[in-house]
Amino acid sequence: MNNLWSRFATSTIALLVAISVQAQTDSKAFQDPLDTPAVEQFGFRGRTSQPLMAITNAGTRVVAVGLRGLIIISDDQGRSWHQARVPVQTDLVAVQFVSPEQGWATGHDAVILHTEDGGRTWKKQLDNRVAAVAFPAYYRNRIASGDASAAVFLKEIELNTQGDTSLPFLSVHFTDLQHGIAVGSFGMIVSTDDGGKHWIPWMDHIDNKGFLNLNVIKKIGDNLVIAGEQGGVYRYDGARRSFVAVSAPYKGSFFDVTGTGNFLLAVGLRGTVFRSPDGGATWQHVDTPVKDSFTTAATVDGGAMVILGSSGGALLVSRDQGVTFQAEAVSHPMPFTGIDVLGAQRLMLAGLQGVNLEQVLTGRSATFNEVSK
Repeated sequence: MNNLWSRFATSTIALLVAISVQAQTDSKAFQDPLDTPAVEQFGFRGRTSQPLMAITNAGTRVVAVGLRGLIIISDDQGRSWHQARVPVQTDLVAVQFVSPEQGWATGHDAVILHTEDGGRTWKKQLDNRVAAVAFPAYYRNRIASGDASAAVFLKEIELNTQGDTSLPFLSVHFTDLQHGIAVGSFGMIVSTDDGGKHWIPWMDHIDNKGFLNLNVIKKIGDNLVIAGEQGGVYRYDGARRSFVAVSAPYKGSFFDVTGTGNFLLAVGLRGTVFRSPDGGATWQHVDTPVKDSFTTAATVDGGAMVILGSSGGALLVSRDQGVTFQAEAVSHPMPFTGIDVLGAQRLMLAGLQGVNLEQVLTGRSATFNEVSK
C-alpha cells in the first residue's frame, strides 16, 4: 500500500478532504504549488477547523501544519492562532522543532521547509525538482567511483522522482541543529549534516530491500527508530551508520511509534498496537477496544502515561506504560493526526477538523472555550 497522502493514507476521510480542497481551485489558472506561497486564509482566530496533519511545540509556542502549505502558530496554548508565511502550497504532513526557534516541516513533492524564527516564516530547502536531479546524480557518482552496489538505489531513485511523481516526506527528525533525517513513501530516506543546506539520499543506510513506505521517524529513549509498511521497524546502529531491521510479528502498516528507554510501542492499522520491553527484540500484542487505525501516539510524564489517537476519533490512554489501554472521553472527536503534550494535565490534539484541548488526567475533557474562561 503506497502511503501517498499522509501518514494514514488508508483514511478515506483524508482523501475526501484533499479532493474538496482541490475542487475549490479547479476554476483558477494552474500555479505550481512549489512556486506559489500559501494563501492567507487564516489570519487571527480562536479555534480552527482547518484540516491539520501534524502538531508540535516550539518552546511554549504550538505549531501545526496542514493542507496547501498551511502552517499556524499559537502562543497561548490554542486560544488564538496566526498563519505563518510559507513559500509553497504543497500539503504538509510533518513538523519538528529542535529549539524554540529552529524547526523543519515536510510534505508532498519532496518538500522540506526550515524556520529560524519559531515558525513565523519558512524557507524551502528541498523539493521534488531538486531531488530529481541531485539524488540520481549522487548514486551515479557512487557508481562512477566503483561502487556497483549503488545501482539498485539509483534505479529506485529514478522511479521515485520521474515524471509527475509526488514524492512525500512523511516524517522528519533532527537530533541537533545540524543532523537530520526525513523519511517517506517508496522507501525514501534522506539525511543532512549541515542543518538542511544539503540533503543526500540515504537509501543505502537502511535494511529496506523492498523499498517499503517509511511512515515515521522518532527518537525513543536513546534509539532513533523508523516504522512503516508491512510491520517494518528499524533501529539506528551508530557503528554501522545504518538503520537495522527489527523483527516485528505484524505484516500491516505502522503509522507511529512512541515510548521511552524502558519500552517501545508501535501502532497502526485496525487498532493494532505492539509493545516491546527490550528495544524490539521481543514484542507483545496489546488488546484495545478500537478497530480503526491508530494514527498518532505520544508519551506523557516521562512515559508514565501513553496516549493514542485514531483515524475514527478515538482517544486511548494507558497509565501502565502501554501494557493496557482505556478509552477516554473526547470533547471533539475527529480523525486525529497529532498529539502535542502541553503539560501533565493537558494535551492538544490535531486532526482533520482542526485542534482541540483535552484534559486526560482528570478523566474529563475541556474545550477551548472552557479553558479560556
